[in-house]
Amino acid sequence: MKKPTAKAPPKAIETGVDKPVGLKGKSNKPAWASDAIADVLRSLGFQYCFLNPGSSYRGLHDSFVNYLGNREPLAVLCNHEDIAVAMGHGYANATGGASLVALHDLVGLMHGVMGVYDAYAAHAPVVIIGGSGPADPSLRRAIDYIHSANVQGELIRPFVKWDDEAVTAQGICDSIVRAHKIATTGPRGPVYVAIDAGVQEQKLDKPLEMPDVTASYNQAPPPAAISKDALDEAVDVLVKAKNPVITCGRVSMNPAITAPLVQLVEALGATFHEDRNSVSFPAKHPQNLTGDKAVIKEADVVLCIDSYDVSTIVDAYSSRVRGMKGEGAAGKKVIDLSLNDYAHRSWQRLGGMVAPTTVQLLADPLEGVKQLAAAVKARLAKDKSAGKGIEARKAKIAKRKAEFLAKQEATTKKRWAESPMSPNRFVSDIWTAVKGKPWFLTIRNHRNWPEGIWDFTGGGQYVGHSAGGGVGHGPGAMVGAAFAARDRGQFPIGILGDGDFMMSSGALWTAVHYKVPLLVIINNNCSWYNDEEHQGEVAHMRNRPPENAWIGTTTNNPDVNHCELARGWGCWAEEAVINPDDFLPALKRAVKQVEAGKVAVIDARTKPR
Repeated sequence: MKKPTAKAPPKAIETGVDKPVGLKGKSNKPAWASDAIADVLRSLGFQYCFLNPGSSYRGLHDSFVNYLGNREPLAVLCNHEDIAVAMGHGYANATGGASLVALHDLVGLMHGVMGVYDAYAAHAPVVIIGGSGPADPSLRRAIDYIHSANVQGELIRPFVKWDDEAVTAQGICDSIVRAHKIATTGPRGPVYVAIDAGVQEQKLDKPLEMPDVTASYNQAPPPAAISKDALDEAVDVLVKAKNPVITCGRVSMNPAITAPLVQLVEALGATFHEDRNSVSFPAKHPQNLTGDKAVIKEADVVLCIDSYDVSTIVDAYSSRVRGMKGEGAAGKKVIDLSLNDYAHRSWQRLGGMVAPTTVQLLADPLEGVKQLAAAVKARLAKDKSAGKGIEARKAKIAKRKAEFLAKQEATTKKRWAESPMSPNRFVSDIWTAVKGKPWFLTIRNHRNWPEGIWDFTGGGQYVGHSAGGGVGHGPGAMVGAAFAARDRGQFPIGILGDGDFMMSSGALWTAVHYKVPLLVIINNNCSWYNDEEHQGEVAHMRNRPPENAWIGTTTNNPDVNHCELARGWGCWAEEAVINPDDFLPALKRAVKQVEAGKVAVIDARTKPR
């Protein structure tokens, strides 16, 4: 068996920001318990610790700065705990490895709860350190009674993979290493370790036994593979399909998924369609029909790879009119390749209802796709008759793809002059401005994204969405992902809704302060539009005036001056782009600012659909 290895994050770029003074050099021996804890965190490879400060981990904070010299990890100050967790989430998705977040006891944890839930829904390996206690009453200040709990982890236990609250320095060090292993073992997800404030501030009278993080037992195990019987059954179903469709979800953030996925799709002559708000497959590939809503309905076999919710893919739920359900599987054979059945918690309903699957492949998605691609090609090579019709099917799909792209281009031309700007022109102009750059898309508008305009070449180019539906996730996530993009020499781009921006715009200060270049475009329809649509639909169903749907959902009178807000955080920003003809020139100016190392923000007025 291949020995598991930890994935190294990109090396942090030294910018000279927040450099400690008066240090006498790194001591080889930790003097305080928090020094030993900091050594363990460094040994795990953390480049950054996203945090909002608090007295409950003041000992660890001091060790980061005055013992480790504020590097590996660098203390990254965030303006809210929800932003800190979102940054950790975005960074983990962007790097493919674990991230580190520190939260101040109960109050910080309560602020960060939504971010923790988002990370859990997304299977993001975020290691969260939380100050707690002190457990010893003699060490408590008055404020500690308000801010700490007997078991702090209970607050988020329903949506973390694991939590612990050790009561000794040795126990805390061991717990952190175990938490890292659990977070990075599939299905991955956030973990929480409470570190006692009193223990952190203990002076060490003897050396601790430092965990060996390079030992295989302290690293995530090799990925789980599909069993032989299940693999044979899945290959039988796929090869015999008349119109197979393959979808792909969370694993799309791993660039390694694209090559075996393309092999599988091409070998089967299958139609490919991205899962909701995912990008794992070349956008211009002739078998990629993402955006063509009819392909799932027409399929006789659907292979869902690492889906957030298989039942959503096959339209098995009520529509916006409650009780009116989609057709669901309706005679289709559904194959689910994921680790979803290892991720269930009884407290919440993530993953949806029991999926109507014919074959369940309980395995690591990337490993499973590699197995399926190899097994399908071997079966077709052995049985030539099994491949009859595949080339004709591929030609038919390619023709449909060409028609789809032509229709998309015609729609873009037809709506080009609309004001406010249409989604097609909005995305087209952004793509024109950045396509020659080493771009990395950290977040995007996912409810009105026009497929076929942005030329994705595969996985790992787009970080993905919150997964848990937490509005306000975007700013923190895009900045966290931008740290990774900067360290890799990429050009990061974030496309946000105006509501998302207003909730967590303080994340921009962090990007400016730590010299993280970033292009931010606000897709501003001056409305919490998803809810405006809902209000209109409910009014219509009840025979009431839908013209009132704007009340309690729109943000005008006064319009929010997002540009002024951005400048207040230290960003480059001009004024809101009202005329669509001014958008591309503004983007080009903003691109130059980002290339000069700035955070540039554009507020563009757009149509919601």
